[in-house]
Amino acid sequence: MADTQPPTGPLVSLSPEERQAVDRVLSHIASNANAIEESLEFLKRLTESGILAALNGTLKDFDENFSAATRPELMGMVANLMMLLGLLSQISYQPFFDAAMKLPGAVNTAYPRFQSRQERLGVREAITILRSPEMAGLLQMMQAVLRAQRGS
Repeated sequence: MADTQPPTGPLVSLSPEERQAVDRVLSHIASNANAIEESLEFLKRLTESGILAALNGTLKDFDENFSAATRPELMGMVANLMMLLGLLSQISYQPFFDAAMKLPGAVNTAYPRFQSRQERLGVREAITILRSPEMAGLLQMMQAVLRAQRGS
């Protein structure tokens, strides 16, 4: 039994071209119904989990957040951090690895002596410390760093 009533609603006021456009859209919707349903289900899950609200909040304040992130102070800090990382990538990691492995034990041994020491450092003891291979190596390393700073 055919429907004989004339169409009512918003479609009545459409021109023939607009009706054809609506028909094309409806045809696409019908042929992609499964994908549209999956997309709607995905959006429902995002909404229920709160992720969609978080994304909306982030995008709503994006201009303000972007402006804050591009302040000269922050950009200078990022540039300094990148320069530091570049510098560290040029230095051999082995000395730092060795120090990280040996330093805790040395501190654990030396710290109680540091806390309990009451007498002053004598001249002979200071000279002995200064003449140690460790101090000589430290002074040589500091000298190399200072020379590198001067460019010589």
